[in-house]
Amino acid sequence: MAEFGHKAYIGGGMCIDAWGAGPFVISAGGKSFRFEDSDRFGPHLIKKNGELFDNPWPSERSPFWRAHRIWVRQGRRTEDGVNCIWDEPKPTKYRKIRGAKFIVENGEEDGAYVEIKPLEP
Repeated sequence: MAEFGHKAYIGGGMCIDAWGAGPFVISAGGKSFRFEDSDRFGPHLIKKNGELFDNPWPSERSPFWRAHRIWVRQGRRTEDGVNCIWDEPKPTKYRKIRGAKFIVENGEEDGAYVEIKPLEP
């Protein structure tokens, strides 16, 4: 089974191994990130001309990483072959009872935690 975006050719005395697919653009945290992607090597940020940045990875706190994880988990959908489509994961709902948090409904990975307030009598 081929990896996402991985193409290889061996023959005629040569080996060619191309690793990425893209370019893609994903929006997260009010910013847009242009990148190429690979199952093997992960995402690499690229410039508008397609060249890699000197440091092709966002900082570890960048909203890019969460958006990318969700996008991959949801099947790498794109709007037009370039712009990534991803949906916010289902939140985990909890209720506080005497200071302790009790989960009422499990959400999806990377989803928010939402407190369910008790009904007023």
